[in-house]
Amino acid sequence: MVTMLWLAGCATTGQTGLEGGAHGATSKYAEQKSGGAAADSDAIHIPPVPHDPKVEKLAAKAGPEYARAMQTLAGGDADKALVMFQSLASRYPQLSGPQVNIGLIHLQRKEFDQARTALEKALEINEVNPYAHNALGLVLREQGQFQQARQHYERALVLDPQYARAHFNLAVLGELYLQDLNLALTHFRAYQRLQKEEDQNVANWIVDLERRAPEKAPSQPVADRPAPASNSEVN
Repeated sequence: MVTMLWLAGCATTGQTGLEGGAHGATSKYAEQKSGGAAADSDAIHIPPVPHDPKVEKLAAKAGPEYARAMQTLAGGDADKALVMFQSLASRYPQLSGPQVNIGLIHLQRKEFDQARTALEKALEINEVNPYAHNALGLVLREQGQFQQARQHYERALVLDPQYARAHFNLAVLGELYLQDLNLALTHFRAYQRLQKEEDQNVANWIVDLERRAPEKAPSQPVADRPAPASNSEVN
């Protein structure tokens, strides 16, 4: 089932990883720590996307077609889905969601320049879209722009401190790319607290980081476990 957020921002499913990962490439195994896009989070919380009320009618109009594009992508036909999102983006330029998904498809294909262009366009449309910031952080990491990647992950977490995948991605960036073990520890802990069930791999990484990194006060508030939300909720 496709879980829709406001099309003005982004839509996502638990199966595609479109909050920030590449379709079909997410898991809870250790390779995620060495380059995977996002952990296979089972967090209950779905970050809402703040949006301009003026675009709500457009989002409602485009919604059925957007849902079909998401279902096409979830079914594994990224080529067709890309054409569908591109068509939506051209006809509904006020909506950032199509650009986010265009960017994520290019990211999956390792077409980082095209991904960056689409995600920067999404943020021109809606600067407060946390999914766009998280995805752009992934692209910038792949391009070696680690400090810029950090800025976008942190912006996503300012917009929604309970955004589990952004915590995970920032933790990976901190440990493997910035060599900031306390940053990694803070955000792996935050990610873990947002899961319905403890992720044993992340638990092991936390133990390892606790041995290697001196304890410091977190620079970012650690998210609390959110109350359960309905999968059919539209934000």
